[in-house]
Amino acid sequence: MNELIRFLRSNNLSAIVAAFSSREVHPAIQFLKYGLCGVISLALHMTVFFALSATVNPALKTNVADDAVRANHALGNNAVAFLFSNALVYWLNTKWVFTAGRHDRVKEFLLFTLVAAPGVIGGSLVQDWLIRGLGWPTWAAFGGFLVPNVLINFACRKFFIFSK
Repeated sequence: MNELIRFLRSNNLSAIVAAFSSREVHPAIQFLKYGLCGVISLALHMTVFFALSATVNPALKTNVADDAVRANHALGNNAVAFLFSNALVYWLNTKWVFTAGRHDRVKEFLLFTLVAAPGVIGGSLVQDWLIRGLGWPTWAAFGGFLVPNVLINFACRKFFIFSK
């Protein structure tokens, strides 16, 4: 992180923009770019998740009193939201963060999705426990879904999916 801060302080705006536009960057900058893609994907995931939770498949404490029903609906809503957010984050990562080429595109996307599974499953289990076991509101329990995803996905995607 110190290297990233040093880089930002010692370069002008055009050099910083050039670095962020390139795939050949320091891992700290690559991780920052990965994080920005994740934030964009998260925004889509949350939009889909909470739209479904408020309407089609109710999972909010305000529209479903039973914690078990809420937890079950939250699992389904996360699954649907994942389909959209995973496709978006794959596209963003191939365009801006990682260099494709270790595998053909179909295999790369399938592996990209497969390595997301531990994070999605782990996060879903934590969210389920927070709702079902502790009675947390869905919006707060959603935080338990996020942490495993960020850590697991970056490592798996960097080392198993993309060539750089």
